[in-house]
Amino acid sequence: MNSDNLNLNKHIEYAITVAKSNPSQEALFDILVALRIVMKLGGDILLPIELPTAFEQDDISESGEIALRQLELEDGGMVTSCFTSEEEANKGERSAMVPFKLDTFCNMTLNEPALEGLVINPWGDSCFLSKDLLKIMFEIELPDEEVNQMIFEIGDITELDVECIVNAANSSLLGGGGVDGAIHRAAGPELLAECRQLNGCSTGEAKITKGYKLKAKYVIHTVGPVYSGSKEDPVLLANCYRNSLDLAAEHDIHSIAFPAISTGVYGYPKDEAAEIALKTIIDWLEANPSYGMKIIMSCFSKDTYDAYVKAMEKFDRERQA
Repeated sequence: MNSDNLNLNKHIEYAITVAKSNPSQEALFDILVALRIVMKLGGDILLPIELPTAFEQDDISESGEIALRQLELEDGGMVTSCFTSEEEANKGERSAMVPFKLDTFCNMTLNEPALEGLVINPWGDSCFLSKDLLKIMFEIELPDEEVNQMIFEIGDITELDVECIVNAANSSLLGGGGVDGAIHRAAGPELLAECRQLNGCSTGEAKITKGYKLKAKYVIHTVGPVYSGSKEDPVLLANCYRNSLDLAAEHDIHSIAFPAISTGVYGYPKDEAAEIALKTIIDWLEANPSYGMKIIMSCFSKDTYDAYVKAMEKFDRERQA
C-alpha cells in the first residue's frame, strides 16, 4: 500500500503527541490546525473498511462502494476511525485498508447521522474528535500563501523524493564516511567530479551541486563542526542549517531534507544538536512565512528522531510559558 501523501501526517502525529503530554485547549486547537494543513496539501489517511466480497482491495477508490468500519465508545456512541500511517494501523486489530483523502473522510463523518465523530489512530496515541470539533476545524482559515512545514522521518536520506538533500560533508567535499559516503555512492561518480571543482568548503558554510543519480535534483553540501564543547560549536552548527536554507531559497528549492549534521563521527551530542537545528530552522521559517518550504529532518535512527521530538516539545513548553 503506497501513498506519498501519508508522509504529511507527521504534522498530525506530532500535534497529538504534544497534546497527550501537555493537554490544553491550545494543544487541541493545534491538532485541528495540523489537520487543516494536511487537508490543504491534499493529504491522505488510511481507512479501515468492510471489504465487499465482490471487490479486490486494489480496486477500491473514493468513488467505490465501501463501508467504513465503526467503533463503539464507552457511552455506546459510534465513531469511525482512521490511521495516519501503516505503522499506526498495524498496532491493533488488522483490517483491509485504503488510502483516502482526509478532507473527504472528515466531511463523510460529519454527514453521517449515526456517528458522533472520529478517532485518529485508535490503537496508539489516539485522538477523538467530536462533530463539533470537526466543524470548528473546517472553519479554520489558513493563509493563501504556500505553507511552510517540517516533519521528522526515520529512513535513508538518499531515497527521499525531495528537490534537494543536504550532505553533512567534510571540508574537502570529496566524500567520506556516514551520510557523506552514502550520498556520493547513490549519486554516482559525477557528483565527486563536480565537487572537485568547488575547492572545498569552510565549516558552517554551504555549497550546491546537482544530484545526478539521486532522486533529488540538488545536493547542498555543508560542513558541520567537530564537537569540542566550545562556544563556537553551536554558532557553526546553526550556520550550517541557516546557510543551507538560504542557498536553497536562492535556487528556488521548496523541499529539502537534512541529516543530523555533526552527530556522527564529529561527536555532537544528539539532544544539543537537535535543539540547535530546530531553533535555527524555526527561526528561518518564521522569517520566511510565505516561502513554502517543506523540510524533512531525516533520522538515521530512532534515537535521532526522539531527540527532535524532545527538542520540539521543549520549544512548545517555552512558548506556552
